[in-house]
Amino acid sequence: MVRFYISGLILLSLIASLPCTQAGCSCSGGTWDPSAFLNSEPGTDQADTSDSSQKSAGAGSADSTENPSDRDRSFPNGEILKSMKSVSSSDLVIDVTNTNGYAASHIKNAIHIPSRQFIDEDGNLKTVEELAEVLGDAGVFPDDSLVLYGLSLSSGEAEFAYLVLRYLGHEDLELLDGSLADWKAAGLPEETTERLLPKAEYRPAIKADIIADYEYVKSGKAQIVDARPFADFGQGRIAGSTALDPSNVIKGERIKDSTDLGTVFSRLEKDKPIVVYSDDYNRSSLVWYALQLMGFQARIYTWEDWRAHQVADVLDDADDDNDIGDDDAKSSASDAGSKYKKLGTT
Repeated sequence: MVRFYISGLILLSLIASLPCTQAGCSCSGGTWDPSAFLNSEPGTDQADTSDSSQKSAGAGSADSTENPSDRDRSFPNGEILKSMKSVSSSDLVIDVTNTNGYAASHIKNAIHIPSRQFIDEDGNLKTVEELAEVLGDAGVFPDDSLVLYGLSLSSGEAEFAYLVLRYLGHEDLELLDGSLADWKAAGLPEETTERLLPKAEYRPAIKADIIADYEYVKSGKAQIVDARPFADFGQGRIAGSTALDPSNVIKGERIKDSTDLGTVFSRLEKDKPIVVYSDDYNRSSLVWYALQLMGFQARIYTWEDWRAHQVADVLDDADDDNDIGDDDAKSSASDAGSKYKKLGTT
């Protein structure tokens, strides 16, 4: 009897130690159930997935390089980064790519809002009213739980869309830690059917500290980071600015891990605000988002706005000193001063 009792205990122990292969089980990789994601079925048995798919889905190694689904925990502000395994049917996923790739394939139930829709024909950020209309027309509500993704995190598309939505005051907002290619490699559900939602009323609650204005940049209160190509930095820049190529915050198609970003941003003071500027929203937003991940207080700005204000200031000073004597010159000064536009305003 004792032998049978002991044998039974050993058998139960062996059964308990067997790996879980059922789609709905909660294992050490997390509580995410792939077969329940967005109320769909991936169509493959989880026991047949490859090693690389299991790593992408979040099972296995604790190393952030091998297990990107756990990377969000390593950043000081990691709650703005969404691991693929944590996406659920309660999230509204938005594909912000500017290519026609959405029609070819996208994350199941994702809607499409190309990030270029946030920019007007002159390359400026649209007004608050126009931005709210873009989101409302797409069926987005201010209290939706949003997950954004683009061609890749290295493209800056998703980071720019994130910045715009954060500027509009959207709180429940994250970036997917990976691209559509990563999603497919993990065997997660995708589709080609376009998803259209009924129009919504999007009421923004503007966060003014997301975008810097000229006076703030000129005040010297913030550290200035130039995200333009280094050749442009060498030809002219905001005084006191530090050059930072956006490629330095990227490894492969993802944002670098917290250790590497700590090295990249080691020259910056953690307790002093930062302004990132460029002549391209994707470049500046990419650096801005990486700074957000690392817990820095950062704003965004444009090189065009700085130059326009500088020209206007010089011409205004010249006018005050009576250096402009003819009507044509005064007209030129007036035109130059009227070309700048505060970001995000009407």
